[in-house]
Amino acid sequence: MTDTKHVATFDTGAFKDTLAEMKSRSEDVREEARRIERKTGHLHPYVDVVDRNTGQGVDRVSRNALVKNEKGQAVLVNGVSLPIDSGFDGTGSMGIYVDKAFYAISEFYAMLKGIRNRYNPQISSSVYQDVCDTHYPFQKAQYESDNGMAEQLRMLMPDRYGGDETEDYDIGLLYQLLGTSFDINDFYGLKGYGFIMADQIGRGLVTPAVASEYLGRVIQEEMTTEYICQQLLKKMHLFYLQLKASRSNRQGYVTQWWLERLGAGRVVIVPNPDLLAEVQAGLVYVSETARPTHSGLTDFLFAGGQNKRISQADASDVWEWLQDASKHFGAQTRLPGYNSIPVPGDVFANYRDPWPIGHPRASENALPPGERPVLTPPPTAKPSTPKKKVDWGKF
Repeated sequence: MTDTKHVATFDTGAFKDTLAEMKSRSEDVREEARRIERKTGHLHPYVDVVDRNTGQGVDRVSRNALVKNEKGQAVLVNGVSLPIDSGFDGTGSMGIYVDKAFYAISEFYAMLKGIRNRYNPQISSSVYQDVCDTHYPFQKAQYESDNGMAEQLRMLMPDRYGGDETEDYDIGLLYQLLGTSFDINDFYGLKGYGFIMADQIGRGLVTPAVASEYLGRVIQEEMTTEYICQQLLKKMHLFYLQLKASRSNRQGYVTQWWLERLGAGRVVIVPNPDLLAEVQAGLVYVSETARPTHSGLTDFLFAGGQNKRISQADASDVWEWLQDASKHFGAQTRLPGYNSIPVPGDVFANYRDPWPIGHPRASENALPPGERPVLTPPPTAKPSTPKKKVDWGKF
């Protein structure tokens, strides 16, 4: 017998109760975050990437969730953890989409039903801003598989300001590289997912002073955004979802700037931001499916009738937009460890073992963590010297 009462999954009924309570108090999405800030003078620790007592950076992790059975063994009830980062531009008119993400979180989670036969999706929401904003230029919640993903989203504080057109996405990307740790990388050589939903370009580099001030991290020299992105791509399938752009302007300067740093097929133009949840879920579907199809995507997005937000026409639009990323369709399935990961119901001798009892690689559990082989090595934090300085005046 397995003690499944501690298995963390999203509870739609509890979320509806939260919405009803908020409505009864005429409370908006950010009310709790503002209350915490008034009381402490800081963001809630759930989304602050710096420990304000020590000034040191804090990590966000995605770990396999196991529960004990009657024999004291650990059971993987919901599959290996799959980290998904929803990163929103919190500046100017972009900030409204952070609030909309809160109201869409139940449907977003429902859309991931199609991968829960092998994964336990863990969602973290982030806000990318500008150093000129009142609140910190990067905020990020812990990866959660239950209603914590919604509650922590409420703790984010998008300023809806931004000092200039250029935003400090680079700071957040550096955090994603240095401040996150995923079992799916370290144990199995697979990747999580990262989405940046925004409309502008970044600065092009991060200096040691900026990394220290805003992230509590130490880097030895300037790191270019291109280098950060290329290293980050070793741990997550990363996409820039470009808003406020037309399909006919695929090679606008914002599009080109991100393509130069992320690579071909990693910028997706999204004409209707109200379908951001569907686009994110759709990118998971096409990456996790060897031969994705229009009908397969439609079924995935409708989630067995649990997603009431879209129509057949909406699903067709999302399929069309995802063609920007067609180069990466099936990307996860092509990684070496895709077919060998543990599955729901597997039993482990110890909680932090990568491999279950009876698995062909179970003997590796006896090795120290640093000596266990992985099919894809985790990224390094070694910085590179920027190729050139950027003249931001031209923007």
